[in-house]
Amino acid sequence: MKKFKILFFVLFVIGSLSATTIYDIQYTTNAGDGTYPSPMVDQEVTITGIVTATNYGHGGEYQSFYMCDLPEIGIGAWHGIMIFNTDAEQSPEVGDEVEVSGTVTEYYGLTEIGYVTVSIVSSGNPVPAPVSIICSVLSTTENYECVFAQLTDLTVVQEQDEFGQWLVTDGTGICQVDDEFFYLDTVDPPIVISEGDTYPVIKGIVDYSYNEFGMNPRSPLDFEESGFSENEIVSVKASLSSNFPNPFNPETNIAFSTVSNDNTQIVIYNMRGQLVKTLVDKTYPIGSHSEVWNGTDENGRSVSSGMYFYKMKSGRYTTTKKMILMK
Repeated sequence: MKKFKILFFVLFVIGSLSATTIYDIQYTTNAGDGTYPSPMVDQEVTITGIVTATNYGHGGEYQSFYMCDLPEIGIGAWHGIMIFNTDAEQSPEVGDEVEVSGTVTEYYGLTEIGYVTVSIVSSGNPVPAPVSIICSVLSTTENYECVFAQLTDLTVVQEQDEFGQWLVTDGTGICQVDDEFFYLDTVDPPIVISEGDTYPVIKGIVDYSYNEFGMNPRSPLDFEESGFSENEIVSVKASLSSNFPNPFNPETNIAFSTVSNDNTQIVIYNMRGQLVKTLVDKTYPIGSHSEVWNGTDENGRSVSSGMYFYKMKSGRYTTTKKMILMK
């Protein structure tokens, strides 16, 4: 009976790890036509996650929304996606946990799930805090597409144009802010953007449209013109994504992002906490990276099947995730 319970638990863990996630859909290193299409394009999928934004496109006929993976799966890079909601029976709200089934599509370079059915699992869940990124990363990096994020210490360098777009800088580069969730002049009081204005924080959803990445605030609450609580934001110096595939044999890809020039280290441990291999120990340029672990130790010898942990440290950022090697 004890062996049966252990086997059941292992199968349960493996089944949970192998379920399709938003990360599975979004993560890619294939530039394709320059828009990094999903490796699962045209496939039917079912995913579960938390709604991070609604009313994209100002409502319209279809109530499109954004969602992220459940926090235990991962947050940040590659963990957000747009849902083109054609399910007239369901209009999820921010904080809903939803199950979505549909087809992975590429809409002019934006990965989304369409032709969907939506089931609301629960409501009122906390939305994972926004991931802090910088302008130079937002304007050039695919891995934050559809992610709830924030920019800090911003100065307006160009006022809104006829398309509602305006430009800001944080000193690292210039990026676009857009009004796809609400028009700035329709709120009370209206939000007026003037060159030279400063914002400590602007939050929103990163999207890709007309060959540009942009930040889209979800409501006036995503603007902070003066003062903010350090407890309300997450300052992320880097991000570590779940490895793929998982479980794996014999290789798995570990993707991560750096937004500073700090030394980055990724080390692999076994279940006993013993060091198996130092996979990464160097400084990377700002941006997205990935490394492959081939299931060997420091001496190049193959390791046995089982659960392993990989820990990333980059500057003040540190986190640990788990993976399963099956032979």
